[in-house]
Amino acid sequence: MSKLANKEVSSHLRDKSSLEGKLIYLFSFLALMPLIPCVYIINSLALELLSASTLLLVMIIPSLWAANRCFHYVTDTLERISLQLDSIGNEEFNSWHLAEFNSGRVTNLKRDFEKLSGKLQAKRFEYMHNESFLSEFIKELNLPILVLDHHQQIYSANHAIELLLKIPTNNLLGKHAQTLGLAFEDNKWQQTNDTQLVQRFEVTHHVVKRSGRNYQLLVLFSIEQQLRANEKQVWQRLIRVLNHEVRNSLTPIYSMTQSLQEMKLTGPLTPEQEVLEKNILHVIEKRSLQLLEFVENYSAFSKLAPAKMAVVYPKDIAQRMQAIFPKLMVKLDDSELPFLADAGQLEQALINLIKNAFEACEGNETNPDVQMQWQQSSQQTIINIIDSGQGIANNDNLFVPFYSTKAQGSGIGLIISREFIRNQEGELTLKNRKDARGAIASVSLSTVLEQ
Repeated sequence: MSKLANKEVSSHLRDKSSLEGKLIYLFSFLALMPLIPCVYIINSLALELLSASTLLLVMIIPSLWAANRCFHYVTDTLERISLQLDSIGNEEFNSWHLAEFNSGRVTNLKRDFEKLSGKLQAKRFEYMHNESFLSEFIKELNLPILVLDHHQQIYSANHAIELLLKIPTNNLLGKHAQTLGLAFEDNKWQQTNDTQLVQRFEVTHHVVKRSGRNYQLLVLFSIEQQLRANEKQVWQRLIRVLNHEVRNSLTPIYSMTQSLQEMKLTGPLTPEQEVLEKNILHVIEKRSLQLLEFVENYSAFSKLAPAKMAVVYPKDIAQRMQAIFPKLMVKLDDSELPFLADAGQLEQALINLIKNAFEACEGNETNPDVQMQWQQSSQQTIINIIDSGQGIANNDNLFVPFYSTKAQGSGIGLIISREFIRNQEGELTLKNRKDARGAIASVSLSTVLEQ
């Protein structure tokens, strides 16, 4: 009850506090002001009824007429201001309801209206220009774009939609989005199963306001084109990986075959040369088989094959690496513990690391050595490739794909080497040497054999 009573009181107060009510009270008071001197004159002169009535009419009628005219002028001006605001609100900038005023406060108000109209008109032209630019820009885009009205009907479409559906744009206007197989579900637009679009698209939408109504801008991004681009990129990278690994293996094999031919050209082989010949042929055979297996795995799966873990011995790995790189210094020390590894992938990684080490030493003429040091415990096998080159200049980009500081580098050698090692539950790290100039590539593998 109290809320209802307060509401009635507030409504009554608003009625009383209207501008028209205040003007009526004020002008009525002013119009009746002449009654005071009229009453005084009538009483002083003791005028008869006819004379008194005549005096009242002469004094009151002009006052009432003047008060009525003042009230009319004020309310008429307010009505003109209201009409002017309504015209501006309806974007009718050439309608002037205050034109008869040439001076005074209303004239100043009229100038303010003119400035406001000018600004709104400029904003309107700017908006129209932007809308026209956006419309033309959308038409020129290769992306299929639809504009839907508030009823989800097609308001406009660009040329890409026409090419996609092979339907003239004019035939699409007014049709519901569902006729194209587009539905608004879970607060986003999606393709339905009965879509007319020949490709799969990811649909993004944006709300655009125009003339007080919401329009939806639908942009269709082809998923298939992106998948094709990604597929092409993957194949390009795969070819670069294969090229990199095959080259790194075939180059030392070619060098060993050249050395073998040169030994045979000099005459009969000595017993030492015959042993060396057998070792070279064994290394070539072993490496060729591992390289063939590597290429076959990549051709089949386009990725690293699972590691084929088997028991290997440090001495066997070291001998094959020294046969491939005769200048490599090997320090086995007491490293004789067998460990589990994929010999092919491990040797491929070591070939990449040793080759990088020798390339890093090309500018060092004083002590261009590369060492392979083995450190073993009952838990861990560590293979360190130590060089005396320039060291690592940019640690942050070491394992960034396709980043290389070498002029002819592919930028994938370290990446694929690390993947080879990680494929065997190991880890590859690179750091600068502390005792001298150069770098250390450290391969860490588990020595624990499966029971």
